[in-house]
Amino acid sequence: MSVKVDVSIAFYGKPYQAIVTIKSLLKHSRQHIDKIYLSRQRQQPHDDYIGIFKVIDYFKNDDVNLVVHYPYHAIGAGVMDYERAKNDTRFRQSIMYQYALEVTDKKYLCLMHNDLLFHGDMIGDMLKTFSEGPRELVGVGPVGQCWSCPAGPSWANKCGPERYDQYVPSMEEAIALTESHSTPRKDIQLNVIRNGRVHILPECRLNEFCAMIDVEKYRKETLPNGPIGCFGGVWHGSDTGTIWSHDMVKRGYKFKHMTLENYARHAPFESSGSGTSAYFKSDTYWQAEQRAKEYIEKTFGPLNFSAYVPVANTLDTLKRKSWLLLINTVGFAKKIVGKG
Repeated sequence: MSVKVDVSIAFYGKPYQAIVTIKSLLKHSRQHIDKIYLSRQRQQPHDDYIGIFKVIDYFKNDDVNLVVHYPYHAIGAGVMDYERAKNDTRFRQSIMYQYALEVTDKKYLCLMHNDLLFHGDMIGDMLKTFSEGPRELVGVGPVGQCWSCPAGPSWANKCGPERYDQYVPSMEEAIALTESHSTPRKDIQLNVIRNGRVHILPECRLNEFCAMIDVEKYRKETLPNGPIGCFGGVWHGSDTGTIWSHDMVKRGYKFKHMTLENYARHAPFESSGSGTSAYFKSDTYWQAEQRAKEYIEKTFGPLNFSAYVPVANTLDTLKRKSWLLLINTVGFAKKIVGKG
């Protein structure tokens, strides 16, 4: 019997690109997948709140086990409240990917962005890599953010994805190296190093674009059972997953690098290819969505959404507006009481 995995996708807008991600993933890796968890963040870019209902409707007749999760809190990646994350389940499970990491019954969970176009069976090769070990292997996928690391190939060339564990500088050496290069997050990197996290270096991580994690090892070491902050938080690090990755390596775990581009394109419908610029630029966002829509219709056939989409969106809008009204009312009441 073949090993089945679950997939966790952080849904922050981009519904048409999410459809492309899921369709292309299933085209190449369906045989390895049981459930696909979609965590629709409470806040959506450019007011694209209807998007999740388009995805649900699109796959309603497909042979895919789609589980939609609606996080209770809107906290994004910048979570820093360690004690609350440890003790408050709803807060912790609002951290990206954490809900699926806690509820999946599979040995492995593959987490990914919702703006990928797969052209190969990455999940199959991830499973093969895990089967080959070593025993300490906890994650497989793209390793590092070398473009932003002073030790990376584009800077001092002392390190790289395949050799992230080989360059182990002292704190003094890491500070001197970081100070000598004008990397994009230089100040953040220096702060992380001076706070004692030297190796792996501040930009190094199991990259969330597409990564597979050993769930048992994750749960053992990560909140709420272990001492390490959840993968989907920044925790005063340089980016999502960097602190978790650093702390897991310090506890003796290992990662295996897998080149994303061998299996998928990231943000293929966005001219910059970054995937993040669309969140800040409305024109970029909607242009990329239009390109993804055209790709779907050309590759998979016409898009015909049912009446479920506008009805679900209307109900969701009423719920969100009621929630905002309640929050604002409570906030106003607190100000009145405070003034009194």
